[in-house]
Amino acid sequence: MSETNIWKFIEDGDLSGYTFIVTSVAVGNVGQLACDLLISSLDMVKIASVYSPALIPVVGYDPYDLKSSKLSTCCEIYKCASKNLVVLQLRAPIVYKYAREFLEEVVKKFTERNIKDIIILSSSFAHENRHISTSPFRFVASNSFSLLSKVKSLDWMEHEKRDKELKIYGGGFATLLYEICEENSLPCLILFKYCSEGNNIPDAYEMVSHLASLLPLFPESSDLTAQLIEPVSWKFLFGSPPPQDIY
Repeated sequence: MSETNIWKFIEDGDLSGYTFIVTSVAVGNVGQLACDLLISSLDMVKIASVYSPALIPVVGYDPYDLKSSKLSTCCEIYKCASKNLVVLQLRAPIVYKYAREFLEEVVKKFTERNIKDIIILSSSFAHENRHISTSPFRFVASNSFSLLSKVKSLDWMEHEKRDKELKIYGGGFATLLYEICEENSLPCLILFKYCSEGNNIPDAYEMVSHLASLLPLFPESSDLTAQLIEPVSWKFLFGSPPPQDIY
């Protein structure tokens, strides 16, 4: 399949010291919404688009700029040089039978560009949370993840393995990508939240807040919520209002 993957880099180059955030399409789309917030708030620049049989074809207007004449597709990569951050945003699920090969190529492409580590954002069904009196956020981290000690100092809860297997129900490809990172000795962290389908914008804000406590993304001297800019595309998350003619 790799021969049919097309990587269109607008900006290429070394990414040494960069953290690579990848969203897993999962219940409530919390990871995708969090990435939307990051891209919009940090004014990130698109550096690549990806076309692959693993990706369901999606095309539309630029979700962050209504005045733009450029189209957006299913899989795009954004960069913020000032924060050493790269984000892979997905706007549709990955086709299951092509998932491993596609994700292996993602890891290969960015390992070649010397990324420091990967953070996978995901979510899981709320009813899978066995400790409802605790935070709904969980993490899974490789031993080589450079900020592991900071993660533990934040008192985040580590996800419990079931039957010695890493499973995140409703979490999309998060565990598969984590496994691929482990196979390639690439430091990796999964951050996910137990949630339900519905208006998941508040979940996205919470996820970005968790990320901001781990990475220096926003000035701590100011209120985080005030620094977050919702993308214009969020105005249409639930479609247009009902036509007045029906009343």
